[in-house]
Amino acid sequence: MAETNKQPSVVRKFFSSKDVWISELTAYILLGMLLTSLLLVFSVILNQELRLRNINRELTSLKKDQLRLMGKHSEIYERHQILTLLHEKIRYRIQPSIISQLTDVVLANSRQFGYDPVLLLSVIAVESSFNPHALGRFRSGTLSGALGLMQIKYETALEVAGFLGIKNLTPEDLFDPEINLVIGTAYLTRLISQFRSFKLGLLAYNQGQGTIRGTLFRNEPLYVRYYEKVIEHYYEMRAILDSSATPDFGPNEGGIIRESPGS
Repeated sequence: MAETNKQPSVVRKFFSSKDVWISELTAYILLGMLLTSLLLVFSVILNQELRLRNINRELTSLKKDQLRLMGKHSEIYERHQILTLLHEKIRYRIQPSIISQLTDVVLANSRQFGYDPVLLLSVIAVESSFNPHALGRFRSGTLSGALGLMQIKYETALEVAGFLGIKNLTPEDLFDPEINLVIGTAYLTRLISQFRSFKLGLLAYNQGQGTIRGTLFRNEPLYVRYYEKVIEHYYEMRAILDSSATPDFGPNEGGIIRESPGS
């Protein structure tokens, strides 16, 4: 009898241990499935993150290309403006090669110093009528010492050239359109900054800083004919551009700041 009582006990232990083993196996399978699911989710998230980074990188590249193209369009537009005006004003007086050189120099300086190129052309028109070899004269007819496109005096040019790092400047260098425009535009920019006014800076460029400061100090009326002539040329040139065919993109693209002639 004792032997028969032991058999059910052994069977129960066998099935009991089998249940435990199946439970553990089930747990491991479920854990494996959970880990696999987590790995899949992590893989999807990682792939999405990589895709987003690639998209952001491509968008950044496209924005840079867009800005570059906008700047190029703006440069083409401004070059077209300058060529149109120079051909209108001086095509019968100056060789085409000189016109091309003037276009490049005016464009480079208007961009470097932040001017509307038409405004810079207006100053040149009043100062020298676009003659790179112009010699300034007083009303009496005697030479004033002003030289070149922007009628810079050699003493003033030496001071500005030193600030710009231009060495060994000679009076003859001021007949070089590139050198003359760089120095003249830098000097005009400095005067506008000092007087905090385009109008006063332009008048100081023509009459001298001391004259303008003295007139303001004495509260006397300013002689503004020079300023008026520049503005007249500016609007005359703008009218020429408005009446001519121009590319269909604006002059202020590319982030170029423009100096208002009326400020």
